[in-house]
Amino acid sequence: MDVEGLLQSVIRFSNFMTSRLLVAGVVFYILSGFTDIGSSTEGFLPNADILNEVVQNYQNIFDVLGVSDFALLLILFVFLTTIHIVYVVFNRLGTYIPPAIIPLSGWEANDDVTLAAFDILREARGEEHTDEENQRLYEFKKKLREIEQTTEAAYHDEIAGVSTAYNISKTFVVFTALAGIYALVPGKYSGDMGLLAGILGISVATAVYTAFAIFRANYERIGTLREALIVQFLEFSRIWAPQEYQARIATACTPSRELKPAHFAVLVPVFGTLDELVVEVRRWRERRSRKRMRSA
Repeated sequence: MDVEGLLQSVIRFSNFMTSRLLVAGVVFYILSGFTDIGSSTEGFLPNADILNEVVQNYQNIFDVLGVSDFALLLILFVFLTTIHIVYVVFNRLGTYIPPAIIPLSGWEANDDVTLAAFDILREARGEEHTDEENQRLYEFKKKLREIEQTTEAAYHDEIAGVSTAYNISKTFVVFTALAGIYALVPGKYSGDMGLLAGILGISVATAVYTAFAIFRANYERIGTLREALIVQFLEFSRIWAPQEYQARIATACTPSRELKPAHFAVLVPVFGTLDELVVEVRRWRERRSRKRMRSA
């Protein structure tokens, strides 16, 4: 039995449930201040003795009420589904709340340091290439691709985790700010405004921290990938290319300063980013103007 794998699965499930319970709990706490079910600050924590008695006698209570075990499972399923939906909705909304952070893809970083260098390798061998040489180049390029995939997989979980936290914290900033404004204007909020302000402050701090964490992780990811690719390419060039071409290959493997490991952007559904939407709108206007000129 893989004890370590089982332990990791338990930890992942615990993190999975804790994150969703935390997000849904804060959301329902804020919403409870706008309902007539009572103040969310009064009796926030239940009495421990009464809670123990309820837990000990819950089966008798449900038996008296005529609630079956299937109904209990259905209630639990609805509860878990609700908190998961809240979590997913906040995550998806946060994806499109600016600013979004777009990481540089691994294949772009790969092409940036190897595309021109591959042309020099082909030039070093002249115009005629044997099948064996072409196969070696293909195998080497495949090896670089495997290095890229391995590096991406090593940083995937870390970047995905902080990206989700960043998206949810942005949604909480907007959600809490709107709730605070709505609470101040009608003045019918029964919750604690100080706690609401605290949630807003924590959300802002979390968004700033996770943004820095995303940039740091992507800088490490791209730096590790570029270093591994360049080392492999320089070692291969010493075997493949003559001496006069090796210096050119080393220069060609220099990373471009224009490609940043991550950058801020505004995401738009369907089109991707706002810049891509602007480009598409300009193309549509150009096509429309051409049709008008032809019809005229």
